[in-house]
Amino acid sequence: MIARPYYGWLMVGGLGLTELVSWGVLIYAFSVLVVPMRAELGWSLAELNAAYTTGVVLSGLLALPVGRLLHTHGARGVMTAGSVATVVMLLLWSTVDSLWVFFCVFVIGGVAMATTLYEPAFAVTTAWFDRDRPRAVLVLTIFGGLASVVFVPLTGALVAWAGWREAVVVLAVIAGGIGLPVHAMLVRRRPADLGMYPDGTHDPPRQPQHYADVSTRSVLRTASFRWLTVCMVLSTAAKFAVSVVLVAYLTSRGYSLSRASLAAGGVGLFQVGGRLVVTALRNRVPQYLSTAGIFVCQGAALAVLLWATGTGTADTAVTAAFVVVFGLGYGLEALLRGTLVAAYYGDANYPRINGVLGAYVTGARAVGPLLAGLAVTALNGYEAVFLAAGLMCAASGIVLVLAERSRRVEVTRHVGGA
Repeated sequence: MIARPYYGWLMVGGLGLTELVSWGVLIYAFSVLVVPMRAELGWSLAELNAAYTTGVVLSGLLALPVGRLLHTHGARGVMTAGSVATVVMLLLWSTVDSLWVFFCVFVIGGVAMATTLYEPAFAVTTAWFDRDRPRAVLVLTIFGGLASVVFVPLTGALVAWAGWREAVVVLAVIAGGIGLPVHAMLVRRRPADLGMYPDGTHDPPRQPQHYADVSTRSVLRTASFRWLTVCMVLSTAAKFAVSVVLVAYLTSRGYSLSRASLAAGGVGLFQVGGRLVVTALRNRVPQYLSTAGIFVCQGAALAVLLWATGTGTADTAVTAAFVVVFGLGYGLEALLRGTLVAAYYGDANYPRINGVLGAYVTGARAVGPLLAGLAVTALNGYEAVFLAAGLMCAASGIVLVLAERSRRVEVTRHVGGA
């Protein structure tokens, strides 16, 4: 008799596809679409980024109530509603001809982001996996990391083939065709509904005892949580500030839109490599330490990119090196949220704790692009964006080490006082 595969892995496979699509159409396609939208509609990069920021800010405000819904009802209804919001948002985007309507489009987009991106997907992996959680999170984040590899060049090709409005309609069809059936039909709340424990075993999951009986409010007051939040805010703001201007920066240097989109998509390819490396080394090099080192290297890569000002051989080589190094660290913040948070504070209150952390991270996802657009418009250049982002990446690596040190002190105190 052939053993059935654990249902949790079936969900991870399906959610991997929906993360690929959701990140692709809600986040990464924007960096390509702003170029033809600026040309047709005459809006500035700051105005376009402000609309995008509106959606991201709203998704951050929704992180806490969405976290409570996930904790109480599970992810199925939340993610299905998110798929519907994604399709509606994209169809309205394809018809936009005024700036205020574009802002309204991203209000709907904010709902879609809050209910389809990593936060609800991580709630599923936390409920369905314990020992195998790092592998489950890795699968999800690999698919999510490939979103830029697939959707940045795909969006560029669709724009070149049919125009940006038609490209957005195609993205809506993809989002609805994949997201709706997976979220509505495949997602389930917990393994207990199938008479088993996480990982498909019949044994209770292990829990980090030093946080097994600690409330959510107590966790949020710890120094380790504060440092971890600062680390993720800095890393997220930096990477999204760079991501929304990278295609425009490369085209300003003389690259075609398709080549610039391909380079930006390459960042996503190497972010998958970064996640694989950190996960593969976790038994030899602590996850926090390898991640911190890569964050510092990202900062150096951003500074080096400013040396390249054209499209010559040397300039292209520098740009390629930047894509590799920056890409290796681009997705590590998501990996930390899917693994380190539960390892630090346990599973019981993970959706709520991650909801609070997600609100800060989403705020950074909004502020980074907004400030980048304002800086480019006000200073008529990209240097300040890349320099500031480089400093933030390096600082995030240092802060992550401080988070680990604080966590060790807290564990010692808790065990000693038990």
